[in-house]
Amino acid sequence: MHVLICTDGSPSSEQAAVLVERLSLSSTGRVTILAVAETEEEHERLSGVLARMLADLGGARPELETRIVLGNPPELILAEVEERPFDLVAVGAHGRRGLTRFKTGSTTGRLARELHLPLLVARNVPDQVRRILICTGAEAPSMETLKVGSQLASHGPAEITLLHVMSQIALQPESTADELFASAEGAMEQGTREGRHFHEAIRNMRKIGVTAKITPRLRYGLVVDEILSELQEGGYDLLVIGAHRRPGLTRWLEIMLDDVADHLLSHAPCSVLVVRPADTV
Repeated sequence: MHVLICTDGSPSSEQAAVLVERLSLSSTGRVTILAVAETEEEHERLSGVLARMLADLGGARPELETRIVLGNPPELILAEVEERPFDLVAVGAHGRRGLTRFKTGSTTGRLARELHLPLLVARNVPDQVRRILICTGAEAPSMETLKVGSQLASHGPAEITLLHVMSQIALQPESTADELFASAEGAMEQGTREGRHFHEAIRNMRKIGVTAKITPRLRYGLVVDEILSELQEGGYDLLVIGAHRRPGLTRWLEIMLDDVADHLLSHAPCSVLVVRPADTV
């Protein structure tokens, strides 16, 4: 895996390097740290920031590369991933000049919408990543989210919860009351669509190499509210969500999906991984 860590020199953006180390990604592949300066005067300060981030990643070695570039942050980051084969982009949750502020036009907001690679946003990074929440829509595009989340989780001992949020209103005529209010375990026993998805997801995660505990979970209600409630109640260290373009969606529905991802990026109390792979463009 080749990880691109982006920093504007803010303490929060340095958290991205800490999270990459906590997930053991720096010891299993290549890492490039891209420091973005908007003026020539920032070059010396960014050199010190890069030295600290290298230390967070275990010290300089051939697999770790650092670069300082001058210009517009989102344009430079998007150009970098077009020119070189990265697998993951990591940023901090708050930048000095709004580098990663979550609002229309911000760098992270633009990356979350335009970057066709998984985006890892670091926030409140703990000493050890112990619990990961992976959200699944129980549909085919969710398998890519599960795959990427599992690849990250397979490097460590973190327990994983698979969460699917169901509406309390039947979306299919054949849905029964039992299906609408079943637990994850009950859905798996009954062989509902969600239950079958959980079985397949867990089977695929084991094949990828996840050895830690995997717990399926169903919640009922509004997607964003239920995910944020689960995060608060479960004390998770990382949230994994998908932001997939799917054939057949209207532009309005695509905007709604982007708004869900933006809202979770803004309000999640922990780090967030947004999966938007290239093949969903």
